[in-house]
Amino acid sequence: MTGNQFVGASYLEHLPPFWRSEIFWAAASVVVAVIAIYASKRIAYPRRRLIYAFTSSPLIQQHQRGLSTNVLEVSVGGRRLNDPRLVFLRLESRGSRDISSGQFDNGTPIEVELGLPIAEIVSLDCEPPHAHGPAITLHDRVLRIGPGRLGAGETVQYTLLVEGAPPHYRLRHQLIDVQVREKWRLDRSGEPIDECT
Repeated sequence: MTGNQFVGASYLEHLPPFWRSEIFWAAASVVVAVIAIYASKRIAYPRRRLIYAFTSSPLIQQHQRGLSTNVLEVSVGGRRLNDPRLVFLRLESRGSRDISSGQFDNGTPIEVELGLPIAEIVSLDCEPPHAHGPAITLHDRVLRIGPGRLGAGETVQYTLLVEGAPPHYRLRHQLIDVQVREKWRLDRSGEPIDECT
């Protein structure tokens, strides 16, 4: 026996029994393999999450409706809105990777439908301020969003002007490899009625 072999054998003899066990090393190999597979899947299939929420607010409060009509008047394209209301749609990209234009299956945009015509897109606000949300187009009753990039950690809020309380708030999508969740649902008055986790 050489000096190196003697030292190696002596070292192993002083290790705890489980370190010398073939079962231990086999189990350790399995754990390492599982971690490697999990890490490779995380890289190959990054998690993307989109959280959305609607809120709604009347421009003229109920107690103001009995006042003079000169107090506030809202019109779009020369048409007066008798019951103007703002609807806010907030999109939050909470995943670890960007939602890119490639996630929109066949370039199909996200569609937002409120059950009544959308009179105007009032504003588009992004967080952080330098972010740019996906392009939007308005087709009478449907707001189309994207395809386009929504970076990880970014938020986009769309403010829409409608007449009357929307009968429903719907968001349809054909996003690929994106987990889409609604933060809460609204009733006809625009109040949250169900928190989603």
